[in-house]
Amino acid sequence: MKKAFRGLPSPEERLDCAVAIGNFDGVHRGHQALLHEVVEAAHARLLCPAVLTFEPHPREFFNPEDAPRRISSLHDKVEAIEACGIQRVYILRFNEHLASLSPCDFVKEILVDGLHARWVTVGENFRFGDKRAGDIKLLEQLGKEFHFEVHPMPMLFHTHAPISSSRIRHALAEGDIPTANYMLGRPYMISGRVLHGKQLGRTLGFPTINQRILPPHSKAKPAIEGVYAVKAHGIGPRPIEGVACVGRRPTVDDHGEYLLETHLFNFHGDLYDQDVKVEFFSKIRDEKKFGSLEELRAAIADDQLKAKQILGLRI
Repeated sequence: MKKAFRGLPSPEERLDCAVAIGNFDGVHRGHQALLHEVVEAAHARLLCPAVLTFEPHPREFFNPEDAPRRISSLHDKVEAIEACGIQRVYILRFNEHLASLSPCDFVKEILVDGLHARWVTVGENFRFGDKRAGDIKLLEQLGKEFHFEVHPMPMLFHTHAPISSSRIRHALAEGDIPTANYMLGRPYMISGRVLHGKQLGRTLGFPTINQRILPPHSKAKPAIEGVYAVKAHGIGPRPIEGVACVGRRPTVDDHGEYLLETHLFNFHGDLYDQDVKVEFFSKIRDEKKFGSLEELRAAIADDQLKAKQILGLRI
């Protein structure tokens, strides 16, 4: 049975496991290859296939202003990890205690005592422990001491460079959805529960569904921003086309949180508290601050026409 844990499991819930360690933002093709290795190793050794990941991203903890933009929400990340056959996802709060653990203490407290790790895989550039002092060589030495196997995973390449979360972030920032999709191994989507909003879109004549894409009070930023042609999944028997904006609504709210606001074409219904997946197809423009609500209304109307053209809909 698949299960996600916030923190380490209680002693009675611990199972000997094969575990992959990493941030797994986006769960791209390279991550997927590593996770399939975990599942195969676990089955061969009668272990539980597991993942150890962190929230927030360690770089976000140490330097929020320079944190990597998030490709996926925690919910989407866990869902994608489990889709690879992983049975348990352990989400450790990255805090002062975790950051200050020596490499040896990290291995003993987290991997050995906390998870009962018997087989461990990491990316070939993996670092761990206080000041990132631990590397794969040290992990292999500690594995011999604490009786677990270590399996470094080589990177998977696309064109001239390894597939990485940073390359996907760059592709999304450039509006290059096809390249991001290739490296992800699936269409880029954001999912979330539909929230009650301020009804501004309805007032402007373009009602939207609003979804939070980052944890409340997070200082992180999303990997994607701007206005896009999209399709929404999970509403009916087929995807519903629309136009979406990821941003902070600068025309009406200078200090707002990041939201995904989607206007669905030819749809009328109440989706509050439902989970909806929004698939991104093509970028139309950057988000911008308009001088008035009338200018905003005209821009949204133009965005709608462009999105329909992109998606092959009759205008």
